[in-house]
Amino acid sequence: MAKKVLIIQPHSDDALFSASHIIFGNYKTEILTIENNKKRVEEDRRLYEFIGIPYNHLGLEFDDQSFYGYHKAYSDVNIEDAKTYLKEFFGEETLEKIEKEILLFLYNFDKKHHGDTQIVVPWGVGHPMHIFVRDVVESVIAKGLWYYRDFPHSYKKRARRQVEEQLNDYELLRSVDITDIAETKWELARKFYRTQSGLLWFEQGYIKKNLPEEIYIRKS
Repeated sequence: MAKKVLIIQPHSDDALFSASHIIFGNYKTEILTIENNKKRVEEDRRLYEFIGIPYNHLGLEFDDQSFYGYHKAYSDVNIEDAKTYLKEFFGEETLEKIEKEILLFLYNFDKKHHGDTQIVVPWGVGHPMHIFVRDVVESVIAKGLWYYRDFPHSYKKRARRQVEEQLNDYELLRSVDITDIAETKWELARKFYRTQSGLLWFEQGYIKKNLPEEIYIRKS
């Protein structure tokens, strides 16, 4: 029996934008969304119901709008600054609840599938919530994680230093040409992620490049 793959996405579009080759590939995939913006969660639910993939979200009452404020306050993304800012943004109690709920979901998921699982998380580049989620998962899973390269955040000029620094600890597992699935990927994004229409328009330069999807692992 094939391993069960869990893609953890901080926000509703991250898995489709960054790891669509897993979603459309020969995997038994399940999705977990961390944020709980009601409109975006509903978009996610409809998308994955359409594709036929089990979908979950934490159900905590919080909406992550930390991105722009963080980048006004900090020039780079690292786990120390991300935790400091997110504690201020959400409050320490809410951030602790998010962490606890992620860990509880992972425990139950692993137990349900008898440990025969592959967990896929954001590489954590360019967004404070992405690196926070990565750090939480790494706190209980030391080896074997797959990390998807964050689209579009990791391709921005401001992310170059973080990408270079992370390559000291992570290495590329595979780079997947998405030419054959790009049209389907972005058509689904436009159809289901109506709340993200502005982002999809603004990021057309990156979208049209058909950048490969990259998966990283920690160096042994």
